Amino acid sequence: HPPAAALAFQQQQPSAAFIARRAANTQQEGTSRMRLYSSSISSSSSNKAVQELMAEFDPILLYVSRLLPPETAKEAGALYAWCRRLDEICDAVGADTTVTQRKLDEWESRLDELWIGNPVDDLDAALADCVTSNDLSKVPFRDMIAGMRSDAVDNRRVENMEELEEYAYQVAGTVGLMLLPLLQAPQEAREPAIALGKAIQLINILRDASPDVALGRIYLPQDLLKAQNVLEEDVMARKSSKGYRVVTKLVSERAGQLLEQAEEGKTALPGLGPLLVQIIVELYRGYLEELERREYDNLTVSGERVKISTTRKLLASFTAITK
Repeated sequence: HPPAAALAFQQQQPSAAFIARRAANTQQEGTSRMRLYSSSISSSSSNKAVQELMAEFDPILLYVSRLLPPETAKEAGALYAWCRRLDEICDAVGADTTVTQRKLDEWESRLDELWIGNPVDDLDAALADCVTSNDLSKVPFRDMIAGMRSDAVDNRRVENMEELEEYAYQVAGTVGLMLLPLLQAPQEAREPAIALGKAIQLINILRDASPDVALGRIYLPQDLLKAQNVLEEDVMARKSSKGYRVVTKLVSERAGQLLEQAEEGKTALPGLGPLLVQIIVELYRGYLEELERREYDNLTVSGERVKISTTRKLLASFTAITK
């Protein structure tokens, strides 16, 4: 699932040329080569690399980011790029889990290198600048990697809601913690930021139920599914029973509560922060409304994720502006 920085917009598939460029840029090499390469990286080339990544995957997000002050938008883009590339390590269809775990080890080593000023490529260099400028904590970055590690297993399952919310914090609530220093937000903004990230992740899990089945993953809590007598083979066959829909509704309701918590705490943010939070809240409420309209059947036969129309997205944005 794309981290929270991806907001509510449908992810676009990268071109073959872009994949080739990124593979060349991100090839792992020795520490001495890292240091030699990092010395040739300029701030302008780093920013350009981030802009290209956002334009390729999330053009609407690139547009929304321009609502932020230029320097803040640049730094937020650097965070987005790091999260986005980490997410791709774990979501490759058919990837060997041993290989994925090794790639995560390499990614964590890259994090350590860029933290001390030795980035591997332009995108890492952009994050290194952001870390230095904002005195960021490494904790949420490591927490996110830990969450991704939990996905790098065969037949991914989640035992209960507590585990699911911990995972949602790791892969999405952490994004809020990364962003707060950029926004110069006070300490009281911390819990609402985590709540927003967790809500986004829970909703994305509900939206992505069918694609996740293709990856052999079921994120709905196993204890809740068993309580409703839901058979795993039925879920893997994309059969949406009454009991399955009950569990989907329970997770949806929890996501709605977290959206409310984020909405209530938005006033702690400075500048345009409250407006941006309200836009995200309204967009994701749109997905919850769509799930309700479907009577919580999110196992589409076609294997696609649950979507809402562009018109509904625009309406959500308008609703946020008028609140």
